[in-house]
Amino acid sequence: MSGARAVNGGGADQAIDWQAIERSPEFGELVAARRRFVVPAAIFFLIFFLTYLLLAALARDFMSIQIVDGFTVGFALALSQIAMTWAITFLYLRRAGSVFEPLEQRAAAVAEQRVESTQHRSEGSSR
Repeated sequence: MSGARAVNGGGADQAIDWQAIERSPEFGELVAARRRFVVPAAIFFLIFFLTYLLLAALARDFMSIQIVDGFTVGFALALSQIAMTWAITFLYLRRAGSVFEPLEQRAAAVAEQRVESTQHRSEGSSR
């Protein structure tokens, strides 16, 4: 786990205020950074895929053009769907390592500080 502490016993820890962590600027920055990548990537891929489907349904003459013997435009575009999936995955992994992971670590550190301060306050009040 990158900087986050596991919750003991598999249940919810009463000392952790998950809503406060969710409202923290660090967590919001992480969510926003992921959204800035995922939403455009998903929209691009959906347009790419829907274009392929429309061409397959409406442009049969175009899709049946032979690029080389037995290898058609339609088959090339079908294979490009797989290549595009791998490309988007590769780009996401690069972004995750360079952008998301530092944000995750910062959000986890802030969350851990909040949990520790809450636990110290609750220990102090129970004495």
